[in-house]
Amino acid sequence: MKFLIVLFTLFAFSSALKCHKTDNGTVASSDCPADDTKCSGPVFMEYTGIVDATVLYNCGECTANQTANETCVECASDDCNAIVAGEDFMCDAYEFKIDAFVKSETQETCKRLEATAANCKLPGAKATAADSFSSSCGVCTQATLDDGTCMNGSVAAVFNAVLALFVLFNLL
Repeated sequence: MKFLIVLFTLFAFSSALKCHKTDNGTVASSDCPADDTKCSGPVFMEYTGIVDATVLYNCGECTANQTANETCVECASDDCNAIVAGEDFMCDAYEFKIDAFVKSETQETCKRLEATAANCKLPGAKATAADSFSSSCGVCTQATLDDGTCMNGSVAAVFNAVLALFVLFNLL
């Protein structure tokens, strides 16, 4: 009888896993069925955002197709599938013209997690069209820094340069 009381007590005080779930387009923390031991949700790629917007937040495992395509991630603790995105930021875009990269008239929107710094990169002096410098969001790899095809910048540096020009022209 004591065994049953202890078993009942353990069962009564154990709580179900909580996962973020998508319900009618809204994502919120919810209790999962007792047999679910994992949470799943979309993969977030730094500076790009959610890899596949069709992947929903859920209790349970990713589908085999989502796992094969690396668009879904699993975890096993309460609300571990929550993505805490930071504010989007802008970086200058670059395009290759004739024999060098030049700053485009447009900017690109960069996505990041809350704990990630807002970083922009620029084509390096040795960048050529073959280097396919496709995005200025994020940071350069060590290899591209070493070979001179990429340079790290920052949103703060761009802001300070714009601010300096603004101050200069207002003083004239």
